[in-house]
Amino acid sequence: MTMLALLGLSVNAQWTAVNTGLPYPGTNEYEWFASIGSDLFIGTGSGVYITSNNGTSWTAASTGLTNTDIEALASIGSNLFAATGNGIFKSVNNGTNWTSMSTGLNTSNGTSVYSLFASGTNLFAGTEAGVFISLPPYTSWTAVNTGLMLVDYYAFTQIGSYIFSGGLGVYRTSNNGASWTEMTSGLPSIYDSDFESFAVLGSNVYAGDLGLGVFKSTDNGTTWTAVNSGLTDLHTQALCANGTNLFAGGLNGGVFLSNDNGATWTTENTGLSSLTVLSFQVFGTYLYAGTADGVFRAPLSSFAGISELQDNNIHLNIFPNPCNEILQITCDEPGTKNIEIYNILGECVQQSVLNNNEVDVSSLAEGIYTIRLTGADWIEQKKFIKE
Repeated sequence: MTMLALLGLSVNAQWTAVNTGLPYPGTNEYEWFASIGSDLFIGTGSGVYITSNNGTSWTAASTGLTNTDIEALASIGSNLFAATGNGIFKSVNNGTNWTSMSTGLNTSNGTSVYSLFASGTNLFAGTEAGVFISLPPYTSWTAVNTGLMLVDYYAFTQIGSYIFSGGLGVYRTSNNGASWTEMTSGLPSIYDSDFESFAVLGSNVYAGDLGLGVFKSTDNGTTWTAVNSGLTDLHTQALCANGTNLFAGGLNGGVFLSNDNGATWTTENTGLSSLTVLSFQVFGTYLYAGTADGVFRAPLSSFAGISELQDNNIHLNIFPNPCNEILQITCDEPGTKNIEIYNILGECVQQSVLNNNEVDVSSLAEGIYTIRLTGADWIEQKKFIKE
């Protein structure tokens, strides 16, 4: 195991309520976030709300929604999608107006839609009757349920070419939902599980169960291990990853933080008035939490963890720097290397597996970035300038 020099260690995150303009806290659930550009959206039991000032104030954005019980939100480009207790709606003007887009959904088991997930230009929906996909221009849906039980699906995530869905068990597809395979090794049986959240941190996938805590996979979901040391609330409703930090939201225990890939957890609840945490969103320089008592935010820089990593035994070089298209990478460590690129706000803007010792950064805007390489037991990062 290599030794890391730790820089910029910070502790004592402080949460602040940001509820001005939102429905009265305590009477709504704040279950899902989405963002488009500088606008952040929250889905509540009373519709969709938007903020353009990092939560200082919120405005209702629900015109056209015939059902305001919002179960999930997602965005692709300028398209904003809302899943409700009665189908799916789309807005192309930041929530000013909404139109129904439920054609093709199977409503034989009910009309509720519980989750939405964007994979490139593909939009997935988890419903009471399995999983559906919608393609541009997002006017209808097609069932993609081969290998799935036709039950509720509450969450999705993606690592590389693999997409995961969760509910009664965890399922994986490598062909955009054309077929799914149940992932069973190390996981509870489908009759004992209720997976409602996922997160990806480096090369690891995490699944949150509403009763059994957090499970981790280091091999794209083939095998799983419970990682619950210090997680005193195993009702894991929400997961979120940022940098080297992994966050878990419990229904009774509030916010938990791990900065060692899930090996241990500590609570981060200072300032929260509710310990029922339903959702997370990294947006700008803040982590937002949707709770049973409104929306809270905390500076990302305030969480205990590693803000800079340097492994003195890893020889990593990147060139050219500055770079405008192809960044060449040399590293003397063997094995698979996962790449994450972060902007100056700490947002992960690009992920891939290192291939042919190069990464295409041509799609990035001009600015300063941090590129992070993760191996089997090491992490190394360097800054570069995109011209």
